[in-house]
Amino acid sequence: MPGKTYLITGANRGLGHGLFTHYLAKPHNTIIAAVRNISAASHLLTLPHDPSTRIILAQIDSASKTDAFEAVAQLRAQGITSIDVVVSAAGIMPKLYSLEEQPLVEFEELLNVNAKSVLVLFQATAGLLRNARDEGKGNPKFVFISGKGGSLNEQHMFKGSHIAAHAAAKALANMLVLRMGVENDWLVAVCINPGLVQTDMGNAGARAAGLEKAFLTLEESSRNTAGIIDNATKEHSGKFFDEMIGRIHPW
Repeated sequence: MPGKTYLITGANRGLGHGLFTHYLAKPHNTIIAAVRNISAASHLLTLPHDPSTRIILAQIDSASKTDAFEAVAQLRAQGITSIDVVVSAAGIMPKLYSLEEQPLVEFEELLNVNAKSVLVLFQATAGLLRNARDEGKGNPKFVFISGKGGSLNEQHMFKGSHIAAHAAAKALANMLVLRMGVENDWLVAVCINPGLVQTDMGNAGARAAGLEKAFLTLEESSRNTAGIIDNATKEHSGKFFDEMIGRIHPW
C-alpha cells in the first residue's frame, strides 16, 4: 500500500520535530528529515517508527542558497521521484529590538533564514511536488509554519513587544506561499499559525509576553497542525490557518 512522501525542514527540533515524529508513526510513508547538520541528527534514524515507513536525512541549511537544490539531487539519486508534502518549519529565534534600534545585519539574516529560504525550498522541490500530481497522487502541498506575528491586521496586539523584524519575515514568507498557490493551480499552498507552542522559540515568546511558558504542548500542536496538513484541499490553498483547519487567521 503506497503512502506519502513528506519533506520537513527543521525536523530535529521544535514543531518540525513534532511533525516528524507524528508522521513516523503512520504506515507506508517516506519521511525526509531536512536538518542543518546530518551528523548531529543521525539519532533521528533510530526513533520509533512504523516498520513500513522509511526515514531519509537530508542536509538543508536555511541560510544556504544551494543546500535545498543539492538535497533534491541526492534524493532523486536515492529513488525519490515525487514529494507529496513539503513542510517549511525551520527558522531562527530572533533577538527583540525596536525598529529604531534594529541592527540591519541581523534583520537581513532573519529575512534570509526565515523568509527567503521558503522561496528557495519551493524552487528546489517544485519539480518533485509537480511529479506527485503527474503520478496521480492528487494535489501536492507546500506548508509554511508561520505565526500570529505575521499578521498585518493584528500588529496592534503586539504593541508592547519588539517583534517587528520577526513579524516582517513571517509576513514576507506568508506572501510568498500565498503566491505559490496563486501561480500553480496544481498546488495546495497554506500558512499555519500553530499557536504558542512549548518549544524553545514558543516559550521564549511566551516569556517576552510575561507568561511562564507557552500554552500548547508540542504533541497537541503537532496533532493539530498535522490535521490541517492532512485535510487541506485546493479550496484551502492560500489560507492562513489558526491552529486548526476550521479556524482562519486574519492576514
